[in-house]
Amino acid sequence: MPETHFPERLAMIGPQACAACHLDAVHDWEGTHHALANRPVDLTLDHTAFNPAWTFTDAGVTTRLSEQNGEFSISVDEADGSQSNHILAGVIAVDPLRQYLAPFANGQWQTTSSAYDPAKNEWFDVFTGEDRLPGEWGHWTGQGMNWNANCAACHMTEFKKNYDWQTGKYASTWLQQGIACAQCHTGLEAHMRDAGKSGYTVPESLKLSKAAVMDNCASCHSRRGQLTNDRFRPGERYHDHYELSLPDQPNLYYPDGQVLDEDFVYGSFMMSRMGHAGVSCLDCHNPHSLQTILPVENNLLCMRCHEVGLDNAPIIKAEAHSHHPAGSTGNRCVECHMPHTTYMQRDPRRDHGFTSPDPLMTQELGIPNACNSCHNTESTEWAVEWAEKWYGEQLASKPQRARARAVAAAYAGESTAPSALMELATMEDIPAWHAVYAGLLAPWGEDPAVYRYLREQLSANSPLVRSRAVRSLAESPADIFPLHKDDSRAVRLAVADALINRTQLPEQMIAEWFEYQQYNSDRPQHAFVLANYLINLQRSEEAVRILVDRAVALDALSAPAQQQGAVFYSRIGDTNAAEEALLRALQLEPQNVQSIYLFALLRAEQQNYPEAIALLRDVTALEPGFERAWFNLALAYSKIGQWGEADAALRGAPGMSNLPAWRQTFDVIQRQLGAVSSP
Repeated sequence: MPETHFPERLAMIGPQACAACHLDAVHDWEGTHHALANRPVDLTLDHTAFNPAWTFTDAGVTTRLSEQNGEFSISVDEADGSQSNHILAGVIAVDPLRQYLAPFANGQWQTTSSAYDPAKNEWFDVFTGEDRLPGEWGHWTGQGMNWNANCAACHMTEFKKNYDWQTGKYASTWLQQGIACAQCHTGLEAHMRDAGKSGYTVPESLKLSKAAVMDNCASCHSRRGQLTNDRFRPGERYHDHYELSLPDQPNLYYPDGQVLDEDFVYGSFMMSRMGHAGVSCLDCHNPHSLQTILPVENNLLCMRCHEVGLDNAPIIKAEAHSHHPAGSTGNRCVECHMPHTTYMQRDPRRDHGFTSPDPLMTQELGIPNACNSCHNTESTEWAVEWAEKWYGEQLASKPQRARARAVAAAYAGESTAPSALMELATMEDIPAWHAVYAGLLAPWGEDPAVYRYLREQLSANSPLVRSRAVRSLAESPADIFPLHKDDSRAVRLAVADALINRTQLPEQMIAEWFEYQQYNSDRPQHAFVLANYLINLQRSEEAVRILVDRAVALDALSAPAQQQGAVFYSRIGDTNAAEEALLRALQLEPQNVQSIYLFALLRAEQQNYPEAIALLRDVTALEPGFERAWFNLALAYSKIGQWGEADAALRGAPGMSNLPAWRQTFDVIQRQLGAVSSP
């Protein structure tokens, strides 16, 4: 695994060159998580991990790690009986765990789920206890663990994925392994050229604003979708290259905004009062050593602002506020307001949402609270009692509790959710939360009040809010089309996603959208989206087939992926491939209603009506409320002249009775029944 693909450029702007003037900064950086975010394997650094050889078994999978003839390797006996051996050539991270990289065909690098804990000198699986099979998206050999697509952009300097959707190959390149100077500083070539000249001063263009620094950190320290072909550079705007994930997408955050899945800090921070007040990463962290600028254990970092009201920070007296004695765990600000969640079995990360512990929300909604995390032998009721006694009025008046209830209601599809979200919005001053509300309101977009609210959000100052509003108004082309000229790429691409197959868009906008889809086409859903676009343009059937073949292969053990593949194969007239995809889906999930339904439609398309009828009867037995299946069953019976059965089936779809197709079918059936009953 090469250290660089551009040795001349690295020699000019790499850390060794920078150290000539910035020695302290480089010394601070050396040995950090940034510096060691990725590196080649090393016979000295990695010797202990592989010597002696290590074997462990988890979820029926036996893994052996060893060194032989100067090479490190992994050997895996899978639960399904298959076996594989791979050389390991790269390393991700340094502590608290290290994962290794194995080269695969077509330029792919795969990240092992087996990880080494240097503190305990032991191996473990980051998915301990999970039954992940070869062929699944999340298996370590699957696309979900592909380094090129999922890891490298934030573990390398000037990484370019270089995925070719037509061949399925990667030609990835990087300036340097790990995160080094060029990843965070702009204009280094000119700086290196001119810095030694007499009278040189650093040009303003090299000095990033506070907002630009935040965008730079966020480019990696956020959960986001990538919008461009690895084109983000220091000083550019985050929302021109990424779409931030927020709690409008379930299962990423708890309803109050606390982290649930791996969210990587920035989203939480943008939803916090601290982030909204203008606090930045560098107010707390040294950018080179990554350490906090003051200790957190004795609250010095937090009290730097909150003891004296610096920049209008609320003044807090720690012991009086915490009701815990000085020096105790319960008196540390971070334990209550930045609780940690452990990911990958061994990696504790602190929440940067700065929420307040609220045991009542644990009781109501299952949201964790820091009180019970420490006092884990006490009941939730005990924590509620003390929290209400100490902070009752404060917790009741904070927007955090109201947000949690409204967001949870939206997740559950409750009818009260829209009014609760819109009422919250009238009191909300944090743009990220406005974006959450706009995103969550999408299912109620036809409600007049919701529609008016979302239209208003199209002119919000924040591109986060505008892009969410566009997506929630996707069925209102006239409202969102004017935003194709928005100055934020995230907003323009939201418009393009909604309108690309409906409306003639400017060529530049189509080019942006195509770059976005091509870049991400090593993910099944983007490959399907691109295939759909090409079909609608009546472009090359071969190109469509390449995309669909790859999408179903990337998620080979997913029934929904096979279902989607079947639909696309059918659209290009390949009923054999469609049938094969549906057979795979049914093999994976024999009782999957959607797979059986699609198989029935395929049989009807092939004019095999008896088999279509049998399959549709299975569907309606499994899901009696599936009205579209009842309607299709009525059509199938009609095709073979069984009008009584057709009439009975059609009456199983009363919710469709206002549709012209239902009325037309009903009239035909009634005429035929009348003809049959006539003397």
